[in-house]
Amino acid sequence: MAQLLAKPDIPLIEHLRNVVKLGREIAVRLELDERLLTKALIACGLHDIGKATVDFQEYIRGRRGRAYPHALASMPVILMIEQMLNWQMGWGEHDLTATASVLTHHSPLGPELYKGFETPQWHPDWRRVLEEVQEFLRAEVRYLPDVNDPLVQDALQVLLSESPAGLLYEGLSFPDGRRASLHGIFQSLPPREFSQVKTVLHLADWLASAGKADPRVLFLDIPLSAFRAQLQKEIAKKRPEAQWRDFQRKAMEVRTEVLWLRAPTGTGKTEALLLWAGETERLIYLLPTQATTNAMWRRLRGIYGHDQVGLAHGRASYMLRKESDEDPLDARLLGSVFAKPVTVATLDQFLLAHLHGRHWEERRALAQRATVVLDEIHAYEPYTLGLLLEALDRERPARLALASATLPPGLLDLFPKGTLVEAEPSLWGRRRHRLEWHEGSLFDALPEAVQWAREGRSILIVANTVQDAQELYKRLRDEHAWEPRYLLHARFTFSDRQEKEALVEKPSPGTIFIATQVVEVSLDISYDVLLTEVAPVDALVQRMGRVNRRGEKPPAPVVICRRWSEGAQHVYGKEILTWSLEILSELPPEPTDADLAEAANRLYKRVMATENWWRELSEGRQTLDELQRILGCYTIDLSDEEMRQRFTTRRGVVSVEVLPNRFREEAYRLIEQGEGWRIIEFLVPVPLPWLRRYWEFFEPRSALRCLETSLPSNSELGLLPPTGELVEETYVIV
Repeated sequence: MAQLLAKPDIPLIEHLRNVVKLGREIAVRLELDERLLTKALIACGLHDIGKATVDFQEYIRGRRGRAYPHALASMPVILMIEQMLNWQMGWGEHDLTATASVLTHHSPLGPELYKGFETPQWHPDWRRVLEEVQEFLRAEVRYLPDVNDPLVQDALQVLLSESPAGLLYEGLSFPDGRRASLHGIFQSLPPREFSQVKTVLHLADWLASAGKADPRVLFLDIPLSAFRAQLQKEIAKKRPEAQWRDFQRKAMEVRTEVLWLRAPTGTGKTEALLLWAGETERLIYLLPTQATTNAMWRRLRGIYGHDQVGLAHGRASYMLRKESDEDPLDARLLGSVFAKPVTVATLDQFLLAHLHGRHWEERRALAQRATVVLDEIHAYEPYTLGLLLEALDRERPARLALASATLPPGLLDLFPKGTLVEAEPSLWGRRRHRLEWHEGSLFDALPEAVQWAREGRSILIVANTVQDAQELYKRLRDEHAWEPRYLLHARFTFSDRQEKEALVEKPSPGTIFIATQVVEVSLDISYDVLLTEVAPVDALVQRMGRVNRRGEKPPAPVVICRRWSEGAQHVYGKEILTWSLEILSELPPEPTDADLAEAANRLYKRVMATENWWRELSEGRQTLDELQRILGCYTIDLSDEEMRQRFTTRRGVVSVEVLPNRFREEAYRLIEQGEGWRIIEFLVPVPLPWLRRYWEFFEPRSALRCLETSLPSNSELGLLPPTGELVEETYVIV
């Protein structure tokens, strides 16, 4: 008699036994109560019983074609077992979290799932497998129906005689004569319970399939003393013989569930957050942008170990292929669902889980048991904050930290009450900058920047729009013939941008680096002089942090041009720029870090007092509330136009990535070589309105899964609009 298989080299019963063993250990670590533990274990034991069908066993042995969906075939069996359990334990007839988890362990729950499938043909030995599963499950759960009981046999016979898809869509009969759609029951399950049971099943199944027998790979088990020693070692790389600062020691001693941390840039804020997290079993570190997330991912790998730290954002798969030697399961799958012991992610990934994006169940279930750090919390617009606040109100993590160099009191009042830890006065008293004013524009001040460069200083020039940055660079090249010069903004290819970021990290004397807002939250650089036009105070504080970054030199010149460009007004709005100019004008010539933080707080207070700010915050809250009420336990269907419009974490003009046509042949070559994942290196983000305004310059390329553009582009200036066009740029950098 041939052995039934789960995979070409793994017997079905062996796989199910391994998944149950792993599932119990994971469920215990996640502290599931007895009812949900039982649900999770029967789901683990029966999730692949549907592989005991004739066509699946032929398929797994090499027959061409597709097998009947084994998750759908498994559903009637787990449904019968779970219903019997519910009746025996008094858990409620609609408490079908195990059944829903098994049905969806390969496909997300949605209104069209498995529609139209007929009845599978069961293998003659399938009951033997069921009996063996029953034997090892009995050692794990308090009660389990006897599959050899005549009543159970009769119930199974009835369920297996019907099409599983029919049960889903046509309804289930109850003793009192009622019929209920299984789809409707699954959608209305408590999302928290469904996500917990499905997460245990998924993680156990993934680990077992990868041949990993120890679920401790999902949790941090580093001794506190060893962790602190490693962290001290990392600090010593930048500050030899450095000791913990006072505020870091205070953070280390905080035992409350919520921490508020305020500390200037470059003083050890990250180390304080990690010391507070301490012996947490799981850490999720959230940041505003992909660039800051990548940098923190690299940094935390050096502290916790490469295989302990996951990465989650829109380009994480590419980054992991380029920079990680880990197994794909570990590096990409587990990282993307927050299943690594430490996950570094953009806030968007956390919020998309609450908006029911793909794998929302695992992300939310694991975040509930994690220590979550929200770094640079000041950086988010009110709509995003509304989403975040609503998500935290509904499902707060085990521990939560909010951190920023500018942590406005009004913003803190919106979040759960926490213990405030601030950097010591000596750190806030640093005077790293000397404010100087220029009455004209950045273009008027460019000769002054060249003169400083001639004196051997490194100069950072920050414009508020890509178009202004490109024009400044051209004038520096054509009118001043200055070398060395660099340009960085958001409309370079990903490959060009990475190369330029590396080139500007350690400027040589006389370097002039022209950039946009991309430098505010991404690059760890320190120049001698900053030249910038007026921008919101908090953005200017971030820009100022890119000169004399650690305060090791005398105050560095920061030249602020009072006249802003038309494009800057489109980006930020006249009112905010006017307020910012007023607040900045009242600063002392050599402001302390405390002065700068207070200036940012003053602007934040004014902006928070506007009706528009509160309206957008409310819209964010309302969006998340409505989506969760509409979807229940469904994963969002992005083919639905209304749902797709709500599935966003930011307001502003959305960017679309396009391929400059000069890279067309290279992109097709990568596809032919099986390296299509590298096409991202040649893509450039453009504002969505460009597709409408310049539609004749864009063409779909289905084989490349992107749009191609014939707009002018080169590695020196990046992507350009049509000649002579003045582009109004209102966008959000993410």
